[in-house]
Amino acid sequence: MSKPYIEIKDVRQLCKVLGLPKSQAARVEVRRDLVLAIYHKIMTKKLTHLQAAKLAGVGRTVITAVVNANIGKISTDKLICFLDTPRASNLGA
Repeated sequence: MSKPYIEIKDVRQLCKVLGLPKSQAARVEVRRDLVLAIYHKIMTKKLTHLQAAKLAGVGRTVITAVVNANIGKISTDKLICFLDTPRASNLGA
């Protein structure tokens, strides 16, 4: 027997399903966009997690968490800094 699932089409619906206030939708959307930007930089250059971590000056576990979208313990500030530091520019545009 298959498990029922809910199809989520946008961030506002996700917040509703998770019981988050509507005011959190923008924050969730920004974090999602940051993660996608980091992910695409890593995938475009075909970097391993270790290579990307060395180039960006962060630990490998941070890269692994971002690539797997497991960012509950990674602050928005850290995600922004990851993209906005001279070392992160080593990942390319």
